[in-house]
Amino acid sequence: MTAPPITLVTPCLNAGATIARTLESVRAQDYANLEYLILDGASKDDTLAIVERYGDIVTRVISGKDKNIADALNKGFAQAGGEIFCFINADDALAPGALAFAGAYFDAHPEIDVLTGGCRRVFADGTEAITTPPADFLSLMAMRNGIEQPSTFWRASAHRRAGAFDDSYFLALDWEWWNRLNASGARFAAVDQVFSTYYFTDDNLTSRGGRRVIDEMERVTRTYAKNGPALARAYRFIFNVYDMNGFYDAPFRALPPLKQAALAAGLAPLYLLHGREAINAYNWNWASKQIRGRVWHR
Repeated sequence: MTAPPITLVTPCLNAGATIARTLESVRAQDYANLEYLILDGASKDDTLAIVERYGDIVTRVISGKDKNIADALNKGFAQAGGEIFCFINADDALAPGALAFAGAYFDAHPEIDVLTGGCRRVFADGTEAITTPPADFLSLMAMRNGIEQPSTFWRASAHRRAGAFDDSYFLALDWEWWNRLNASGARFAAVDQVFSTYYFTDDNLTSRGGRRVIDEMERVTRTYAKNGPALARAYRFIFNVYDMNGFYDAPFRALPPLKQAALAAGLAPLYLLHGREAINAYNWNWASKQIRGRVWHR
């Protein structure tokens, strides 16, 4: 069996402290049919010097100022020659054998356009968690993001149908992209195989998204969910009235009785309008915790 050609893109900017870890994880894949593109946003540190040491695996380096990650990805995938696409940021790592597993899966399942898998999350405080795609990730895709970006692969043909990444998104660009792939007819599959390690620091984009990511998440739901504008307004109401006041920091049954009563009263009409599944899919609490200065990942 011939390994299908994979194009992997890494966008980076002043990533000298972490990019060697990413590059080592790619080298360890030992994938015979890999095109690896580095999209550097005109780094001022030693990022490019480090990348030069990996000429055995890096196919091409494109360096120059860009608008954001989405813009860099568009520049990279516009030049991509692989049949399977994926991207990994310069502070994350591929798990051993990730590319071989993905390549073999696509080869064995020609009906599948997108493959997503598990992820090892490593947080700034040293704690770790393994995530796997939830069973309902596809049905709830427009309401919450159940897909791990560095653990997701898709066919070039599906990419071309869906179009370029939307560079008006700075933080939720991947979640918007999954929804657009889905809207364009892409067929998804999920496995529990861990494909990547996602490192969260105190200063990376996800860890400090705050209000900006709230605005972008609201926009995704408004655009792609059934009755999206009204549901997005409901989520904003939940965020402002309840989440920012700590109602979502603990399970419902762990809340004091008065808070339970207040939350139940507020959610009741929303359940009638949108259904329990859609309202219970609300998932902005991690960003609410960031804004309030709380530990956001637990």
